[in-house]
Parts: sequence; structure tokens; C-alpha cells
Amino acid sequence: VPYRYGGTSPSTGFDCSGFVQYVYGMQGVDLPRTSRQMAGAGVAVSTRSMAVGDLMLFTQGGRISHVAIYAGNGRFIHSSSSGHGVRYDDLGTNRGRWFADHLVAARRVAGDGRILVNALAGGAIAFDHLDPPDSAPPPSR
Repeated sequence: VPYRYGGTSPSTGFDCSGFVQYVYGMQGVDLPRTSRQMAGAGVAVSTRSMAVGDLMLFTQGGRISHVAIYAGNGRFIHSSSSGHGVRYDDLGTNRGRWFADHLVAARRVAGDGRILVNALAGGAIAFDHLDPPDSAPPPSR
């Protein structure tokens, strides 16, 4: 599926948070729309103890701007502008090192739909704008 800024559909393309929101939504888990909003969902976990399915949050320009789903063994799946769409990447590769250097947080989300209670209490996390494209190096061929 290609990368599309603001995209939320497998038929037209995804941006990073649109992809994560879609995947979790297919499992009955409601997540907010942007990576910055997702940073308040679920519970914080150490990036050193991530489990399969945890959200990985990356910063660029001093703020959270990208989100991915941890797939285990250093791999993650995401919709990446620099990777031209939905793909797996590995933190141990040259490309993956960019993401490792920008990884700032991980969140574990529950599957019961109550993950937003803390994040959205009192409307504290408002929609601001969509996540910008990432600037990771392109995949090597």
C-alpha cells in the first residue's frame, strides 16, 4: 500500500498514523488519529522491553512525528514516506538506524477500547495537524 499524506485507507494509501489507526481499528481498538495523540494512548513501556504490537513513537524536529508497530526481533511495520508505503524495517540495518536514533517512546495499548481514557480525559489532546512525512534514508536496493 503506498504512502499518502493524510491517508487512512488501504485502497488509496496510508500515512503512518492512518496505517496504525486502521490496523488497530480492524482489531476493535480505537486509537486517536495522529502520532502525537497516540503518544498518550495505553501505557508507557521501555523501548528496551517492547513486545510485539507495541506502538513505537519517533521524533523529528523536536516533536513526535512518526508511529510504527513493533513486530519483534528489532523489526517494525509502518507506512513510511521515505520507504514509499507500508513496509517492514529493521532497527539493525543502515536505514533502521535512523529510526533507532529517533525512537523516543513506546506504548502498549489494550484491546478493550478503553485505552483513550487517560489520553483524552478532559479533551487534553486535541487534533492539531497530520504527521509530516519522515526523512529516513531510502531503502537500499
